[in-house]
Amino acid sequence: MYRFLSLLILGLFVLSLTDCGGGEGGGEGGSTVTASLTWDPVKHLTAVSYTVHFAKQSSIEGGACHYENSLDVTEPFATVTGLEPDTLYYFAVSAYDGRRRSFCSNEVSKVTPATDHQKPCKHDSGGKKCNSA
Repeated sequence: MYRFLSLLILGLFVLSLTDCGGGEGGGEGGSTVTASLTWDPVKHLTAVSYTVHFAKQSSIEGGACHYENSLDVTEPFATVTGLEPDTLYYFAVSAYDGRRRSFCSNEVSKVTPATDHQKPCKHDSGGKKCNSA
């Protein structure tokens, strides 16, 4: 397969995690968390798409993309939504050139922030809570 593709996208990392719910309109237990990721783009191919693979359990196998969830994107960045608060997630990326899929990048992991009702805001006013990590 395209081993060089996986070598070019090893720079995967989580930029930020944000708690986006729990307030008005969030619904009961409506707190969700987003993860913003970026990685080095594949430069040797013209038509490239990427798949962000993620799960609560590690794939364990190096280069394998055995994850519960995935998100397809066309740019070397993605925002994964609907994650559970205060939960460990594992992320990896693979590239696709229209014919073949690369091996997965190195896996990274991150614990999502707690929900907004679990941590008070530094400038608490009227019982409002913080919602970003």
